[in-house]
Amino acid sequence: MATTTMGVKLDEATRERIKAAASRIDRTPHWLIKQAIFNYLEQLDRNESLVMITGLENPPLESLEETSVPEDL
Repeated sequence: MATTTMGVKLDEATRERIKAAASRIDRTPHWLIKQAIFNYLEQLDRNESLVMITGLENPPLESLEETSVPEDL
């Protein structure tokens, strides 16, 4: 199975939160992020609503939209 690398830009505070959370469960940040993606996809595959996934009745729109990446990157 072929794999590809995908990237996401995070602010420093979020990056530190991920590192701290991963450290608390004795895992790497990479492992934590990968598991979070798998868990979220499983919920979407089960057709769970965004309310069930996010816990918010009206999640902020910016959390649901893709962020555009400048073409020079």
